[in-house]
Amino acid sequence: MEVRRIKYERMGGFTGMRLSADFQPADLPEEQVRPLMDLLDKMDFDELPHDLTTSSAQPDQFTYTITVATGKGEHTVIVGDASAPEEMQELLRLLDRIAKKKH
Repeated sequence: MEVRRIKYERMGGFTGMRLSADFQPADLPEEQVRPLMDLLDKMDFDELPHDLTTSSAQPDQFTYTITVATGKGEHTVIVGDASAPEEMQELLRLLDRIAKKKH
């Protein structure tokens, strides 16, 4: 998958904090780009459903919105802490680290 841009937003938590990043993978160091691209490919990100949240939302959980832009267009996935599968949790941790460095 040829990723042109990634938009990431984490909202919620105990204090209602918001963390976001909007970046091109080419702007990241190689040690961050490779794991990020590998995870997106492994998950077939562009085939994931738009909404991966569960109806039984936990209080103070984070909600994540990830939009990946490729040559084919954009695909957005919304996921919550409780509903994120293991690979998605790994992706969220990586995106959190990238977003924190951008601020």
